[in-house]
Amino acid sequence: MKVSHLARRFASFFALALAFGAGRGRAEMTPQERQKIEQAVPRQCTIAPKKPRRLLVVTLNIRDGRVVKGHRSIPYGNYAFEYMGRTTGAFETVVSNDIEMFRPEKIKQFDAICFNNTVGVLFDDPQLRQSLLDFVHNGGGFVGIHAAAATFVQYPKYDQWPAFGQMLGAYEDGGHPWGPKETITIRIEDPDHPVNVAFAGRGFDIRDEVFQFRHGYSRDKLRVLLTIDPDKTDMGPQRRILPERRKDKDLALSWVRSYGKGRVFYTSFGHNKEIFWNQPLLRHMLDGIQFALGDLDASTTPSNELGSATKTTQ
Repeated sequence: MKVSHLARRFASFFALALAFGAGRGRAEMTPQERQKIEQAVPRQCTIAPKKPRRLLVVTLNIRDGRVVKGHRSIPYGNYAFEYMGRTTGAFETVVSNDIEMFRPEKIKQFDAICFNNTVGVLFDDPQLRQSLLDFVHNGGGFVGIHAAAATFVQYPKYDQWPAFGQMLGAYEDGGHPWGPKETITIRIEDPDHPVNVAFAGRGFDIRDEVFQFRHGYSRDKLRVLLTIDPDKTDMGPQRRILPERRKDKDLALSWVRSYGKGRVFYTSFGHNKEIFWNQPLLRHMLDGIQFALGDLDASTTPSNELGSATKTTQ
């Protein structure tokens, strides 16, 4: 018991040090970049919150049990979420990498958890893992940004914690067929969905590194919102596209789903810092966050159950 207690105290101290680091990086942004984010953030939320909301934002990156430097876009995302929550009044943002926040008695203070470009196996503690799943399953929200889909997995294995990938909706194990400087065309799969209103039914071109999915991915379980348009994006043989994705051309980038009584929103966007001053994508994220928090009413009926009812916009 003493060893366990000391180990827990050390882990907590270590995590608090990481928590301090989670907010760092803001100095890396120029005043001009901060201004771009502030100008792009929505001034009003789509719907007034039913009560004061709190969003926990986590940015941990772990490789072989060690903390490593994460995506350069992390501080931009953190600032965008902090500013959007404060400006719209939709939620209070708490940025912390203290893994003790996932204890049952602490996680309950939040309405949703956001993994902003987290990577790797963040913790092995069975209680923390069960607490996270229980939080969402019992009615909490979960928001995944970009590399959140590469969390609780570590290349070349993808079986470190399958239950997390099942909760999120898919595992990342297909790499990046398009690099962050290449242009892809986005198709609006569900133009009338409340989380998609920012796009007014119109597809768009953008530069960002995005994931492709294999394990767990299925339209039988997910309400797919945005995908890569295979007719307008380079799908040449030189692209490292998974055989099953090359066959069905189903490269989802955003979705929502239900997990028990909880709500999950995931978007693959967020590798490039410029994403966080893209006005339509920030509105998309805000609506996704409000959905996860429990304020924005949005259907999670899986795409394959909709049939012809869903209109795809090119």
